[in-house]
Amino acid sequence: MPALLELKPDWARVVFVDKAGGTQTTADFHYFWLRHNCPCLSGCRHSSTKERLIDAATIPLEIRPLRATLTADDRGEPAVAFYWAPIATKDDGGNLVKQDEKEHVSLFPVQWLRDNAYAVNRSHVHELPPHDAALVTINYAAYVAEHPDASDSSRLSSTGTVLYKAALYDRLSRFGVAVIRNRGHDTEDIIHDFIDTKADVIPTHFGRIEHLRTNNTENANNDQLGYTSSAVRLHTDQCYAETVPGFQFLHCIRPADVGGDNYFVHAESAANYLKTEVSRRAYELLTTVPVRFDRKQAKFQALHVSPILRLSDETDPATNERKLAQVRYSYFTQGAQTDVPFSELREWYEAQQEWDKLLYRDDFQIKAGLQAGDVVIYDNLKVLHARNGFTGPRHMAGVYLAATDLWHHLGQAKRASIVK
Repeated sequence: MPALLELKPDWARVVFVDKAGGTQTTADFHYFWLRHNCPCLSGCRHSSTKERLIDAATIPLEIRPLRATLTADDRGEPAVAFYWAPIATKDDGGNLVKQDEKEHVSLFPVQWLRDNAYAVNRSHVHELPPHDAALVTINYAAYVAEHPDASDSSRLSSTGTVLYKAALYDRLSRFGVAVIRNRGHDTEDIIHDFIDTKADVIPTHFGRIEHLRTNNTENANNDQLGYTSSAVRLHTDQCYAETVPGFQFLHCIRPADVGGDNYFVHAESAANYLKTEVSRRAYELLTTVPVRFDRKQAKFQALHVSPILRLSDETDPATNERKLAQVRYSYFTQGAQTDVPFSELREWYEAQQEWDKLLYRDDFQIKAGLQAGDVVIYDNLKVLHARNGFTGPRHMAGVYLAATDLWHHLGQAKRASIVK
């Protein structure tokens, strides 16, 4: 039985091709399953009894092959060879001993894989979240150069403005985040890149515009991590509020001397990936177990209880499952978990850790270092944001916007660009 092979980040896909009719059947295999089922007689199976020697408990769940190839076995039949870095196995005394080999080879006959396939023609597969910053980047200066205003060549013409805002619409609707290079230094002017002049920003208990810097004197309630030089891990904002601002943009007034780069994860894509590619049970726990998001400051307190992943009432017709409506994720405002039975609490923590491990993979993150005049805007319901720790007087202006105002404004530009 001939086959094709595709290596994914967390599993392998083998395509079995029927010789007679050319019909193709796909099967997906976890890498840890493949390593556990290695048929070799060099440590994985007993040389005479052929019984399994390798213990499932010794297989790292994050194991990945060094490489894999389509080949033939010693009978000339089609086979797939996976090459692994050495792992520790248990000796007769139950002790973990690392194998003395440069790499380990698992040679699977294609027919054996077909006979033991457990995920055949899997239809609901989710790819990795977007993680290429180029996909979400817009160079404002390039738009100005190509479409300058007739009376002021430093500003966009009306046509250029429509095209720029249509590009923003495309990035935000597809990826949930847009990085705008060389936008300028006037935060108030930038606000109306995203909303009508009659609309306004969403003020919070910090003020109308946040000035995120260590020597902040402009904002109220500045006793929080955003006004320090510490790293701030991935989160969404205002999790403790009943109604959460739909969008936030950060305008770089001054970058840090060292560090302070921002990074983002499309959490909706990450949640779907968790559900279908890693652990449906972890996804179910994160969508059902309530979390206390409790903001406690010297002069402010707010509490909201919600699962980390909140599902909508809308059903996806392809899967007949409820769609994700909102992500609330904020480690620094997460209160003590008191609503989970003792025997189930460890499982809930494991679900959080499984989710967190995904978020901190390089192939899940969009990284963006901002320079003075750059802007990044993101969907606060579907995109997580973070920053690295820094030194020097870094200064970002943070502004919250209503999603309805943004989509109304950018939607007008998108429609106008199609007409043009």
